[in-house]
Amino acid sequence: MVSGMRTTLQRSKWINETLRTTMTAHWETEEAQKRSQTYSDARMSDRNGLCPHVHLSGPKSYNQIQQDLQEQLGRVVSLGEVFIKTHTRPDGTYVDKKAEKIAQTYEKNIQEKLAELEEETSIASDCGSRPRELTVDEYTTIFLQIK
Repeated sequence: MVSGMRTTLQRSKWINETLRTTMTAHWETEEAQKRSQTYSDARMSDRNGLCPHVHLSGPKSYNQIQQDLQEQLGRVVSLGEVFIKTHTRPDGTYVDKKAEKIAQTYEKNIQEKLAELEEETSIASDCGSRPRELTVDEYTTIFLQIK
């Protein structure tokens, strides 16, 4: 609401004229302009390819997308799978570099955990045993640990 007023400089019904005048005067100061530009640059910069990322879920909640994926795949899906679904275009590319880096880190961490389980299985048993599979909760934990 306030940001809309700041960009259009039109008074919202809930802001009185005195307050609007004060706010507008502040936004026009050099200090406020510099601060605004600094924050804008920080949000939009491509420092190390990690700018804010967008998603493609539209008005659907992650929970609804998770339910749709579960219906489509016929199994329970992890939060990481929901993230990848909502941050990947139909052509398979990611919406931005940050989303791509998160997804790549997630996949790498999963592969490391699976290799660890395979090693544990080979040490603990004969060669005929198969390593256990990760649970959906373990996949989600791996996703949530990404920094």
